[in-house]
Amino acid sequence: MKDNTTITKVMAYITRFNSRRTELLVYKHKNYPEAGIQVPAGTVEDDETIEEALYRESKEESGLIDFLSVNKLKTYVYRHEGKSQYHERHVFHLKAKGETSERWEYKVNSEGEDAGLIFSYYWVPIQAIPKLAANQDDCIDQLFL
Repeated sequence: MKDNTTITKVMAYITRFNSRRTELLVYKHKNYPEAGIQVPAGTVEDDETIEEALYRESKEESGLIDFLSVNKLKTYVYRHEGKSQYHERHVFHLKAKGETSERWEYKVNSEGEDAGLIFSYYWVPIQAIPKLAANQDDCIDQLFL
């Protein structure tokens, strides 16, 4: 199904263990709430590996750089209706290392289309994850395996 119109993407399910429960990191666009609730994700650049893109996107979009573990959950092709594109999504589970704030805002530090946007991050219990934008929750069940 992959062809030259398919864009390679990474998606990060970042979790932490807090007060006897596992939580997922999600965000809303501060200035574009209509974009919905999302997780860190982005496009793999021509000169990088899937894993390099995962770490770059996680850092650029959330500021998080240190993880206890990183596991690939799944690769699949998603048709993005709004953009009439196919995305080959590489979905990873990253466990946050150390203390993290309950909520924070982060200005995207990149030169891509999200550059300068402000994302408002917060944690949600893994059993109560809201509907994520652009079907980013397609692989949430993989976190329970």
